[in-house]
Amino acid sequence: MDSSTQAILTSGVLAIGAVIVAAVVTGFVWLFIRSTAWKTVPIALLLIGFCLESVFVKQPYVQLGLQIYPNDVISLFVLLSVLGGFFQRPLPVHESPFLLWLAFGATIILSFVVGLGEYGRYAGTEVRPFFYLWVAGMYGCAADFDDDELRRIGRWCVWTAYAFVGIAIYYWLAVEIGFVDRKSLFGDEEGAVFRPVGSHAVFFVATVALVQTMAWLRGTYARRSGWHAAILLGFVTILQHRSVWIAALAGLLCVLILERRHLPRRFPMLLGFVGLGTLLVAGAASFGYLDDLADRMVKSAVSMTDSQGTFAARVDGWVRLLESWTDASNKVLVFGFPFGRGYTRMYNGQLIEFAPHNFYIDLILRVGIVGAILFLIPTCIAIVQSFRARSTSEFEYLLMRGLAVGLAASLVYYVAYPSYYILGAATGIALAQLIRLRRRRVEERRAEMRAMHSPPHSPARAPLTVRPQTPPGPRWR
Repeated sequence: MDSSTQAILTSGVLAIGAVIVAAVVTGFVWLFIRSTAWKTVPIALLLIGFCLESVFVKQPYVQLGLQIYPNDVISLFVLLSVLGGFFQRPLPVHESPFLLWLAFGATIILSFVVGLGEYGRYAGTEVRPFFYLWVAGMYGCAADFDDDELRRIGRWCVWTAYAFVGIAIYYWLAVEIGFVDRKSLFGDEEGAVFRPVGSHAVFFVATVALVQTMAWLRGTYARRSGWHAAILLGFVTILQHRSVWIAALAGLLCVLILERRHLPRRFPMLLGFVGLGTLLVAGAASFGYLDDLADRMVKSAVSMTDSQGTFAARVDGWVRLLESWTDASNKVLVFGFPFGRGYTRMYNGQLIEFAPHNFYIDLILRVGIVGAILFLIPTCIAIVQSFRARSTSEFEYLLMRGLAVGLAASLVYYVAYPSYYILGAATGIALAQLIRLRRRRVEERRAEMRAMHSPPHSPARAPLTVRPQTPPGPRWR
């Protein structure tokens, strides 16, 4: 290849790259402009980014002095949408849940700024999950979605859950036929339990399944909710994330308690589902199709007590990291270590550095007691008030109770895993609904007060007839 041909090819590649960059920037700007009118666009981008995390097991990035990942761009877009939406609709700055969430973000930013000065770019690496969570919650709380938009988001969540099922099936087949090298992509050995989709995605599927279970028990909203619940709960079981099993069982218990009066009506069908599933499993097991899966599930459950397993390493890490936090100064106890400090500790004579896999510990390590309280208070408000909220429609009931069940299950999930931005968006939407209901009650009270103090309507009267006056006659004696 001569130099002229090389120059032409190089210029052609540069031109194509420039066109792609220009198209991406133009699309980003257009979506940002439209997001002020299409309020669901940022939520759609969050769900798309969530799916991309599962498709690309090793996340792609652009090197710009700092590695820029797709979720960085999406979260920046969501933050700009919050600010841009302020010109279309006022932020709920007079509402205490929004102010608490805003203060939680202030502790994150403060810890990041301090860490940036002490640890440099490592602070940016550690702050990402916290920033994603906070920004998604901000948008969910400030967007002021109406019922049609919330219905659309609910449908997207169901589609996203099935997208994770499809991604898992693809990787199972791709690894089985040798199209994808398991060790190079997933980093685990052949003998280990294969989990093609991460715990965050599986927990998301579990929460969607719980809402579908609630809708099926009530029998008043979605016709196919029973099938959705059965398929998605079966997927959660097969994926073998033990902590997700426990969190999903806690959420299922909440659903059964909430809908206990509907259980007798659905009991025959529920018994039929269980019987059919038992027959299918027994038939497959008799032909040996489930031997490998059963061995792996037993191994997954038993390995929790293994001293060399990941569970034991996590628990030991919780103790070590908490000891380092309690031994620190009062300032660290209140506001936490700055982002970028890392999670280095010793385990079985080895130096390990992975995160604690416990969101509560992660909170107090990075934002201290203050940040943990500022996160937990609005989250608990969203859960408790969503359980208690009086709804005016079946959709509103499923929305509020579904958010409450999902967030209550997340409190169990946080014990073994960090949080993620979809849970932040769910918290924000729950808080926004509570603000909306409170405003509705205030307006109803004002209408009642106006009705009480308005003067009563007088009965209709016939118009008065004015008689003409005649001049007085002579006075007679």
